[in-house]
Amino acid sequence: MNERDASLGLLEVHGFAAAMAAADAMSKAAPVRIGTAARIGDGLVTVVANGQIAAVQEAVAAGVAAAERVGRVVARNVIGRPSPELWAVFAFSTGRAAIDQR
Repeated sequence: MNERDASLGLLEVHGFAAAMAAADAMSKAAPVRIGTAARIGDGLVTVVANGQIAAVQEAVAAGVAAAERVGRVVARNVIGRPSPELWAVFAFSTGRAAIDQR
């Protein structure tokens, strides 16, 4: 899959435990890659996933359900075929998800 065919899923939650539950559920629910989880501040964490649009939509829905059991979902969004410049903002690894320490 190349970036032109990929979509981007964003799930912002309150609390690190909710973010990890969401990321775990997202990665198990659909064939997506989980990117860097960004700590926004004030307890907010955004979990990022990419893949085919249907898979990302399914993953985000699973992440929402898991995060709501542990904490609070603040926002969710799926962007189909995002602008190429947007990909530079997000880091995707082939191994474990990294946590932005900013």
